Amino acid sequence: MPNVRGQTPAEQAQSLVAELRTLEPAQIGPIIRRLLPLGNFALEEIAKCFPEPLWHAPLIVGSELPRPDEISATAAALAAFAHEAVPYLDRLMRLPRQTVRYHAALVCAAYSHTGLIEPLARAALDEDLDCRRVARHLLNEYRHEPAYQTALGKLRRQASDASQPSPLRRRAISALTQLRDDASTALFVELLADLDRGVATASRVGLRVLTAHELGSSKESWLRWLSERREQARTEWLIEGLGDGRANIRLLASRELWALTRFLEPLSETDERAAFLNVQQRYRRWWAERGRD
Repeated sequence: MPNVRGQTPAEQAQSLVAELRTLEPAQIGPIIRRLLPLGNFALEEIAKCFPEPLWHAPLIVGSELPRPDEISATAAALAAFAHEAVPYLDRLMRLPRQTVRYHAALVCAAYSHTGLIEPLARAALDEDLDCRRVARHLLNEYRHEPAYQTALGKLRRQASDASQPSPLRRRAISALTQLRDDASTALFVELLADLDRGVATASRVGLRVLTAHELGSSKESWLRWLSERREQARTEWLIEGLGDGRANIRLLASRELWALTRFLEPLSETDERAAFLNVQQRYRRWWAERGRD
């Protein structure tokens, strides 16, 4: 791109980003198109001031995240660079300012790039709850990527490492639970006996969510349960949970099965146990016919 009035590419980027930050949403398109040919020069300038100025606080409705062009001019510009921006998003999600990390995580929703798996897994342990929620939600999009399994393995190691700070370990357990990592079941059973009671409690919650069973905090009880079902799929654990004598466990099983299979919509708190047992039989027939396909 030729220089404008003798400016270097770095100077052009600085001028254009300064102008970009003064514009309204409908005005940013031409400036962003002029930034794109400047590549890393533009990305460096955008990263310096990202995400300000914000147009308004991002509104998250259900699982729908705001688009970058609904957040700020700098967020929209960053997203326009597509995969070129991935290393910058990684960098931004490492910075001390919570608002930078959070909005960088939101911009990640505009991409599908395996280079974001590791940064998102790190953000899933962020001190900020909203940042963690966004990162965990986005990680689900990469479930079938090898790097996703690598990231889960790192989360498991952080959860089990007694030398790590207790809050970090609990956040790792929470992340594995929210990501419904059934491979963490055995780890959670082991952590029931952890000297850190916060870690032990988080693991018990994780076991309840992953299995739709509640055997308390006894490691031995869970070990027996797991040894009898080690060859079963999580779906089978959840189907069994539909027949539990406790309403909260039955309801959990129903909701988790719907999220996992989209076969039968979940029942409600007002449904009697008989309704859950009827649904359990339908799930058992479904699983026997095609659940393992």
